[in-house]
Amino acid sequence: MKHLKEFLARLQTFELKLIQRKEAMGPFGQKEVSSYDLRHETPYDEAAVFESGLRLLAQMAALDLLPLRHPQLQLVLEQLTGIEDRFRTFWVSFHNHAPDYGRAYPAGYLHQLSLPELFVLRNLQPIEFGIEVREELVDDLGESVKLRESLLDNLIRHVQALLPAPQETATGNTTPSKPVTGHPRFVDGVPERLFEVLKGYFTPEDQQQLLALLEGNHPPATPLLFHGNGNQLADAFKQLYEANLIVGCLKGELESWIAAHFAYVYRRQQRTLPPNYLAAIISSNAKPCQSPILDVRRQPSGAYAVFPVLRTQKKYN
Repeated sequence: MKHLKEFLARLQTFELKLIQRKEAMGPFGQKEVSSYDLRHETPYDEAAVFESGLRLLAQMAALDLLPLRHPQLQLVLEQLTGIEDRFRTFWVSFHNHAPDYGRAYPAGYLHQLSLPELFVLRNLQPIEFGIEVREELVDDLGESVKLRESLLDNLIRHVQALLPAPQETATGNTTPSKPVTGHPRFVDGVPERLFEVLKGYFTPEDQQQLLALLEGNHPPATPLLFHGNGNQLADAFKQLYEANLIVGCLKGELESWIAAHFAYVYRRQQRTLPPNYLAAIISSNAKPCQSPILDVRRQPSGAYAVFPVLRTQKKYN
C-alpha cells in the first residue's frame, strides 16, 4: 500500500514556486514583482519529468491493489471517487471565477477557487503579501489538474476491474439489456450554419473532417484542433444544446463526444478537453463565457438561429 498512499498524497499536493521578475514602473524605473509558478508540474517542455514520475507512481499504486480483498477495494474506490469529486468542484470554481475580459487575476485568486480547502498547496502565501497571479499560472494549474485527473481515472478503472461485477436482479426476461449511448444530432440546417461559424478556427485540413463530423457524426482520425480557448468551444455547444438545436443525447454524452473529437491550442501546445472540464461549463450554472464565438438567438417566430460573434464583440454580463 506504500505506493498507493504516496500516489494519492502526491495527486492532491501542488508545489507552488515563487519567482521574481522585473516590471516597468514609470518611464524609466523598474520594480521587482513576486508571482506564483507551477510550470514544473505540467506535462509540457522540461516539466515532462513530473508527468513521467507521477505516471510511474500511478502504475506502482495499481500493483498495490492486487492483494486487496473486496471490502478493502471498495474502501479504496470510495477514497478515489471522493478525490474525483474534488476535481469536479475545482473545475466549476475555475470557470466561475474567471475574471472579466481584459482584467487581471486578483492576488487572492487561488483562495477564491477554494484551493486550500480542496488540495494541499505548498508555499501558498497570505493574500496580503500580494503575490501576483498571472495567466500562465492559471493555465498551468488547469493542465496540472487535467494530468492528475487522467491518472486518477485510470486507477479507478483498475479498482473497478478487480471488483466483482454487480449481480443483475432476476426477472422473467433472461435477455440481457444492452446499454445505449447517444450522440449529438443537430436539427436541420444547424450543421451547415455551425460549420460556417467554426471553420475559421480550424486548419483547412481539419475543416473537411469537421463538416463530416457535424453532418453525419463521422469521427475524425485524430482530435480536431480548435485554435481558440477551450471554454469558447464548450460554450458554443452548450448554447446549441440549451436551445434544443442539439438533440439525441444527454449533456454527459455531449461532453464525452466533444472530449473524444476535439482539442484546442494554447501557448503553441495542444490541450485536451476532458469531460470534467467540459461538465463544469455545459452541465453546471458556471459563469458565461466572456468571449463567445457564437450567439444563439430566439427569433420572432419562436425558432432559434445561430449568429457568429465578431472578435471585437465581447459579453461582459
